[in-house]
Amino acid sequence: MLPISRIAAGALAIVLLIGGALVAYSRTATPSRAEASAESAPPPIAVQATHPIVASGIVAPASHVDLRVEQRGIVREVLVREGDMVRAGDPLLRLDTSELELRLAQARANLAAAQASYELLASTATPADIQRAQANLARAQARLREVSGAVTPHARAAAQARLDAARAVLARLEAGPNPADVRALRAELRQAEADLQATRDRLALEKTTLRLQMEQAANLLRDRQTEYARVRDENQARSEPLTAEQRTREISARLAMENAEKALEQARVAYEAALQAERTGIAAAEARVEAARARLDRALTGPDPDQLAAARAAVAQAEDDLARLRGEQRAGAIEAARAEVAIAEAELERLLAGARPAEAALARARVEEAEVALKQAELALERAILRAPIAGVVASLNIKAGEVADPQLIAVRLADVRTWRVETTNLSELSVTRLREGDPAIIRLNSMPGLEIPGKVTGIKPLGTSQDGDVTLYTVFITPDRVDERLRWNMTAQVQITPQHSGQ
Repeated sequence: MLPISRIAAGALAIVLLIGGALVAYSRTATPSRAEASAESAPPPIAVQATHPIVASGIVAPASHVDLRVEQRGIVREVLVREGDMVRAGDPLLRLDTSELELRLAQARANLAAAQASYELLASTATPADIQRAQANLARAQARLREVSGAVTPHARAAAQARLDAARAVLARLEAGPNPADVRALRAELRQAEADLQATRDRLALEKTTLRLQMEQAANLLRDRQTEYARVRDENQARSEPLTAEQRTREISARLAMENAEKALEQARVAYEAALQAERTGIAAAEARVEAARARLDRALTGPDPDQLAAARAAVAQAEDDLARLRGEQRAGAIEAARAEVAIAEAELERLLAGARPAEAALARARVEEAEVALKQAELALERAILRAPIAGVVASLNIKAGEVADPQLIAVRLADVRTWRVETTNLSELSVTRLREGDPAIIRLNSMPGLEIPGKVTGIKPLGTSQDGDVTLYTVFITPDRVDERLRWNMTAQVQITPQHSGQ
């Protein structure tokens, strides 16, 4: 069964077609008295009447663009409002760039360090450089001799402190739960349970309120459908042509019905969102209750065997470390000192021998890598500003300062309102075959009765849209010859197109 709005649109198109045909016939038919008086005149040239095509449509700008941010982030500042005119390149909003600025500073520092390392490696070692390398080697050798000898009091004190801390942890675990901690955990559980009940009550109230709003919207839609059906049936039953008031009343009733349909859909979406919010909100509150209960249970049951085993192992390790420090120096410290000596020797040898080509190439590659990282950081900072790609008006603004911008969602919609066009919504395949680009048309706006704007067909979409499996509708673009400053996006309109080619 076809929707009422489409039936009404089709009925209106049929009535207008019949009216156009009657007007054409009245203009081409010649009274019998005139025929008798013109018997001696040459026969007139027959001209085939081209019936106009009437269709519904919506007003839209000829050019518009939907803008999204390129990266997630918190919106720091929104620089425009709906209705503002902007030029191409103007900033529309800025994300918070604190972290991006830190990354940029880090990238610049990394590049400076890489360049310094490359320049140092590429330069010839001076006598001062060699002297510093020799001094570093002597210092490393002295450190090796130091750690190979007696253990310092500082090392023994540090090992004793680690052992004391490990024993304190073990003693706390073996003593069992702390009464103060248990009281705090029980209070936390009670609060979580209270929050759960409050969440259930609040979300249930929101769901009930939205369900009532949806039912009210459904009742209003039924009233609007009944009113529209009554007005339409009265108009169809009339034998005389409809007056402008009668047509306007039918159009107004249809628009009221369509608005009620939209209101019902919005109420349904809000109700479904409330259902989902109820499920997720209650689930989250229940999870917090379970987490609080689990923490209380763990505190009441005391540490598990794994925790006790880990604490005892830490005590044993600390005792072993202290025992080894009380004897010879740790092997690890000696190995570290030996490694420092080896590094100092290698650096001195490098300065004496000069940089190898492979080392220079590696240093240069690190400089290039740091340059690329800097450009990426600069680009990320630039992308934190959403700019207008075209000049136009801010048609819709779907984000506020402080919100988290999502690259998947439309943040700003821009429209070039210097040129408008009407896009048909109910043009059948039988009608579209009669049209060509350039055919003249008359645009009538439902919101401004009596206003007629001439225009012409400027585009025909080759792909139609199937409706209910047996009706295909096509979109045709009609551009007005002049622009009325009262035009607004998505205004409903009626277009009357006169095909200019014969044979249809």
